[in-house]
Amino acid sequence: MELQRTPAQRADARLGDIANRSEKGSALGLIRAEAKATSVKTAKLREMRMARDAAIVPPEPAAKPARKSRKAAVKA
Repeated sequence: MELQRTPAQRADARLGDIANRSEKGSALGLIRAEAKATSVKTAKLREMRMARDAAIVPPEPAAKPARKSRKAAVKA
């Protein structure tokens, strides 16, 4: 019965013996590994995006047409 066992016995029953516990890994270790992998991927994608953006040269804006003066329009 579950109630007759000590907390240590219940933990051993759920997690297995001490030799197998390291194979399962702790949740915190898994979270850290996942966060590190995500940051590495993000850095790589950021580097690729910056290289792509540096290769693209924006076109120069077209020159605005010169405005005619109002005095020239009135005289004509």
